[in-house]
Amino acid sequence: MIDGGLWHTDDPEVPSQRVMLQVREELYRRRSQFQEIAILDTVLFGRALILNNILQTAERDEFCYHEMLVHPAMLAHPAPRRVLIIGGGDGGALRRVLEHPVERVTMVEIDREVVEACREHLPAIHGNAFDDPRLDLRFEDGFAYVEARPEKFDVIIVDGPDPIGPTPGTVLFARDFYRGLADMLEDGGLVVQQTESPMLLPAQTAATHLHLRDVLPIVRTYLTHVQSYDGWWSFTVASRTTDPAAVELDVLAQRMRERGIDQCRYYSPEVHRGAFELPVFLRRYLEESIALGRPADTHPLMPEVNARLAQTS
Repeated sequence: MIDGGLWHTDDPEVPSQRVMLQVREELYRRRSQFQEIAILDTVLFGRALILNNILQTAERDEFCYHEMLVHPAMLAHPAPRRVLIIGGGDGGALRRVLEHPVERVTMVEIDREVVEACREHLPAIHGNAFDDPRLDLRFEDGFAYVEARPEKFDVIIVDGPDPIGPTPGTVLFARDFYRGLADMLEDGGLVVQQTESPMLLPAQTAATHLHLRDVLPIVRTYLTHVQSYDGWWSFTVASRTTDPAAVELDVLAQRMRERGIDQCRYYSPEVHRGAFELPVFLRRYLEESIALGRPADTHPLMPEVNARLAQTS
């Protein structure tokens, strides 16, 4: 919401923590068939996309998120040609995928109005990627698309909204969804998904890690830092045969040179390798969750998280 002092306040994902951004101007607000969409010009982070009153991305630090969502999986693969993006209506992930010499990108986004709003108001994030002829943009339900398993891909990127609350992306965190993703991977392919704040939503980070372990043998969680999200953010990547945490630095650097990827502001081969070195609390939490077969209760914020989940169940 925007209060009288022109501050946007996110709906809290845990009861005692909120994100607030000072707003210069509301550029766009509309309720689509699926959700409320707003684009705000904020004082510190530039233009920002808000869905259902939760910040999704902002101009100033979107690269911290999108480069780390896309490049670790894309560069771990020796030659990604066909890529699937589920969600990602702001176009930031699409823009980074198209920096690679891919043949085709299929993007499945449920809400046409999100893409239309972002095309108009967030060009600094999408960089006109929606005009690239390699894009096959489909306005469909991502879960239904995966359920149909129409084809296979070298890399699958799941850039959905948070799973808490009445969002159209909630089903993208369901167990059956991951079986479909695994079936759609080519040999050597990788699937990567944003897996929330490991501090504020550790149960979701662990649950996605466990779901992917059910269907693929190599699963790695890694981190970035997104200040507008108020801190750490996690991604989880999985494959049958490719371990993205084991790719040598010189191989990553060579692939970047060969693909002409030289405009990164966050990602580098060294950052790639370091992102998989998890802090002790998170490594232990995932290990305990794996041993239990469910998200463990040992994380220091789990009482707060459980309270929030109870409110939205």
